[in-house]
Amino acid sequence: MTFARRLVLALALAAVPALSAAHPDEFEDYRAIYALLAERHADAIVTVKFVMSVTNSGNEQRIEDRTQAVLVSEDGLLLVPERTISLDLGTLGNRTPGQASPVAKSSDFRVRLADSEEWLPADLVTRDGELGLAWLRVRNPAGKLPFVDLGQGTPAEPGMAFFSVLRTSDEWGGVPVFRPGLVLGETHTPTFRLLVDGVPGLAFSHEGKPMGYVDVDLASMMRSRNTGVGMDMADLVLRMTPIDKVAAATAQAAKLPVAGEG
Repeated sequence: MTFARRLVLALALAAVPALSAAHPDEFEDYRAIYALLAERHADAIVTVKFVMSVTNSGNEQRIEDRTQAVLVSEDGLLLVPERTISLDLGTLGNRTPGQASPVAKSSDFRVRLADSEEWLPADLVTRDGELGLAWLRVRNPAGKLPFVDLGQGTPAEPGMAFFSVLRTSDEWGGVPVFRPGLVLGETHTPTFRLLVDGVPGLAFSHEGKPMGYVDVDLASMMRSRNTGVGMDMADLVLRMTPIDKVAAATAQAAKLPVAGEG
C-alpha cells in the first residue's frame, strides 16, 4: 500500500468514532438551532482544496484533497486544521528503520466561498503545531467577507452539547449541514483539552456562539488504537481546543503577512 493510500485510510479510520455515535441530550427538535446556525454562520464555512505531496526515498506522490475551513476575519483569514498543511507520516506508523520518515506537505490552496463557483487562491499565513491549527488568507478578496467572530465565544464544559456546521461537496450541491456533538470529559495530559464526540471543525453552542475547535489527534489515535478482545474504547475521542486559545492564536495570526503563495 502506498504512503498516500495509508494516509487517506488513517484519516478515514480516525473519523469513524465521531461519525457513528448518537448524542442523546435535552434537545429533541433541532430545527430552530439549524436555522440559527445557517443564518449566522453558514456563509463563513467554506471548502478548501489543496495538493498534498508525499516524498519518500526520492519518490513523490501528489494527491488532491479538501478540507473544511472557517472564515475568521472580514478580509479573508481562514482557520484550518494544521494536519492539512504538513504531516509527519512517521507518527502514523510509516517509519522505516534507518530511513527518514516521509512527510506530507501541502500547496496550491484554493478556496470557494459560499454561493460562488470560482476557486480563489489562498496563501499560508502560519501554523501552530501545539494547538493543531493553521491559518490561510484568501488572496485579493472582493469586498468584506462573512466571518465568525471568535472573540464572542462561550466556554465548553463536560456534559455540554455543541453543534458543527459543515459544507457538502459538489455531489450534494455544496450546501450547509450541521451535526450535534457532546463534550465527554477533559484532560490535562499533556495539556488541557476537552474530549469530545463529534466531527472536526469549529463547534458552536445552541445559541450560535463558538465554543472551540474540534479535531482528530492522529498520532495519539494510532498509538492507542485497541484491536484486542477487551475493546477498550475510552480513548476513541476527538479533542476540542477551548475557544479562548483559538481566538488568541487567531488574533496573532491576523497580524502576520503570508508565508508564501503555497
